[in-house]
Amino acid sequence: MGVFALGGALLALLIAGLMLTLARFDVIDKLTGFGWYVKSNYIGLASALIGLIAVIWAAIRKTPGRLAGIVALVIGLGMAGVFYAAVMGPAQANPNMHDVTTDVDDPPQFVTLPLREDNLKQFDGDIEAWRAMHREGYPDIQPIIVNEAPAQVLARARALAEQKGWDIAAYDPATGHMEATAYAGYLRFRDDVIVEATPIADGSTRVDMRSVSRVGGSDLGYNAARIREFLIDLKNGG
Repeated sequence: MGVFALGGALLALLIAGLMLTLARFDVIDKLTGFGWYVKSNYIGLASALIGLIAVIWAAIRKTPGRLAGIVALVIGLGMAGVFYAAVMGPAQANPNMHDVTTDVDDPPQFVTLPLREDNLKQFDGDIEAWRAMHREGYPDIQPIIVNEAPAQVLARARALAEQKGWDIAAYDPATGHMEATAYAGYLRFRDDVIVEATPIADGSTRVDMRSVSRVGGSDLGYNAARIREFLIDLKNGG
């Protein structure tokens, strides 16, 4: 029984590693890879349970299989712990949304990169429902003011984006508009980003951002974290 449990745990580990890596390099669809990762955790937990039974059985009956059962238990619970930390915890801690911006009343609009057609599907097409969830979940996501001209700010924003490994899709200093594609997590989910630099009366610049996941319902907080980090770095002269 212990050997059977260990085999199941190792299979779960193999499935998780293989499918996540194939999805990372776009050999398979990213959501397909993620789906297999979820399934692998069920296999891991089942193997951990069988491993626990094997350990107890071996201890009572004085039969082999105790060590294999312990290893299966450790692997299964370890996988579950990583899954909770990487997926379940963030999903519970963040709003169930994938479109985050500094301006919910008038979100920056994509010009070059296409906005996904099902962007408001989980809100039944109701933008006010999206706005309400956004305001409640991300009240801290706000524009920043930078004491530089818009063209200078946008140039620094481009340099910062390139430093972070984003792919620049559009850059127009005349309109203060930039679009780029960023990547999230080990699977490198593609998220499309807008940075807008708008002049204000005193000669400084207001910077707005929008970050939208191309696939999935919840972004696990990645888009909000990206905007926070980027604006802090930009404000600090990054």
